[in-house]
Amino acid sequence: MLKKFYQILKWFGYLVTGVLALMAILVYRYDLSFFPFQYQFRLYQLYLFATLMLLPFFRLQHPTWFVSKSDNFESPKKRALDLHHQDMAQHHTDRTWSSNGVSVSPWEYTTADTMTYDESINWAISIVKALFMSILFILAAPVFYLIAILIKQHTNHK
Repeated sequence: MLKKFYQILKWFGYLVTGVLALMAILVYRYDLSFFPFQYQFRLYQLYLFATLMLLPFFRLQHPTWFVSKSDNFESPKKRALDLHHQDMAQHHTDRTWSSNGVSVSPWEYTTADTMTYDESINWAISIVKALFMSILFILAAPVFYLIAILIKQHTNHK
């Protein structure tokens, strides 16, 4: 029961992402404006609305196409700190470790984690990728379905 509720919640989230993507397309095409609020219906928008309805089902079948992995981005600050720790560890191999004579940043060990924004950047990148891929899907849904069919046939032949 809880799994079904979670699935419906995901479907609804994908639909909201699709609506935002469709609104971005309509604003770009000057069919929708907010100040003053104005909407102009065009015939090609029926195709866009139909692909919007297909988007949540396609995203449920192919989630990796729309969401970034959480470990993709590492900030330069964290990379530099990791290299610094590696360098310090390599240069202290010939003598015993002691805190005397070793210069340490007084703020480095005051928190459990490094003060970087990697996780929030990963979250933002994931949202931007989901919105961008949703826009592409709404514009070219048949191409996405064709690629999915070709990938499925290619993996079945192996």
